[in-house]
Amino acid sequence: MELRYTFTEEDALNFARVSSRPIWALWLFALLLALMFLVGVFLINHDLATIGWIWLAISVGLGLAVYEVPRIQIRRGMRRPSLEGEIVLLFTDDGTDFTFATGKSQMQWRAYTKYKETQHLFVLYLASGRSTCIPKRVMSPPQLEELRSILKARIPSKATTRQTA
Repeated sequence: MELRYTFTEEDALNFARVSSRPIWALWLFALLLALMFLVGVFLINHDLATIGWIWLAISVGLGLAVYEVPRIQIRRGMRRPSLEGEIVLLFTDDGTDFTFATGKSQMQWRAYTKYKETQHLFVLYLASGRSTCIPKRVMSPPQLEELRSILKARIPSKATTRQTA
């Protein structure tokens, strides 16, 4: 099976959502921001307005930074030469062959430890902790089914999951 596609910023955002922090960490961070906000309000109401406004500004700034900084990093990463132009992905009996504008990458099936299917992507994980993604938008329904069967047959199913992103 061969796929040809151009990696988009939306693909990168979907990939970042899949490989981001666990949900409990985000809840913990939201709790921290809420507490900082409440401390700021408390300080303002108890005649410490200057420091209270500083606390409020810091909590708002941190909240915006956590949302916006990853998007900036993704936009910057999309300028890499390896992601420019068409990507050709070929699934063979031995593994995967990626052809980029700047070169080739070949991986044997045994290098992959697990895969994950989300609403928008297939994510293939390597033993080194790295991963790669394949956008579903470039595949027809028969190709999706074919890729599912290839991955199920070639990559260990011990950690295969299906989630939405």
